[in-house]
Amino acid sequence: MKSIDFSKPVTFSILNAMLEKQSFTQLSLSREKSVSLGQVNKVAKYLAERNFIGKDQGAYLLNNPLGAIECIAASRKMNDALAEKISVSLQKEEALKLLGSKGVLCLDSALEQFYPHISSKRVCAYISKKDKRQLVEELESLKGNNCTIWLYSADLPLEEENANGMRVTNRKRTAIDMVCDNAGFAASDLFRELWKQEIL
Repeated sequence: MKSIDFSKPVTFSILNAMLEKQSFTQLSLSREKSVSLGQVNKVAKYLAERNFIGKDQGAYLLNNPLGAIECIAASRKMNDALAEKISVSLQKEEALKLLGSKGVLCLDSALEQFYPHISSKRVCAYISKKDKRQLVEELESLKGNNCTIWLYSADLPLEEENANGMRVTNRKRTAIDMVCDNAGFAASDLFRELWKQEIL
């Protein structure tokens, strides 16, 4: 079967729902996502051919979440959504608080909020187009070498939650973004927690 672009809104929403539900029928996904049964069938067939999902007693089961997410990463790279990269004089904790209130922390910055034993030198966040200009001006006035801030445009609908008083991508979206950033191995705790899958 021909490759599918899972960075497109419809195909992404179908695969995203499969990752969420883990057990589903094509009809239930079609109704829930308000997409045609044919579109769901195309995605299900593609993933089943690769053994990322399998059928059991009339329902599909998610077999390999990492493999399914790698289908998204095949056509979506986080670098393509990178809008700005700025080195600032802020300490990392200050940068996290600033971005966690003005944007949505993502990638390793979200991962750190779920698992305190994980640490990264950069601070990453999705920022809306309307807030980007003002935030970039504010950050430009704070240039320095203490911390590097990576600002991303939301290329797909965001799913967020609150962690430590900051807005962060939810666990599933964080796992997706980490794989799309070629860092799926760093999200092994997430794969274990969400899908009981070991990433080696």
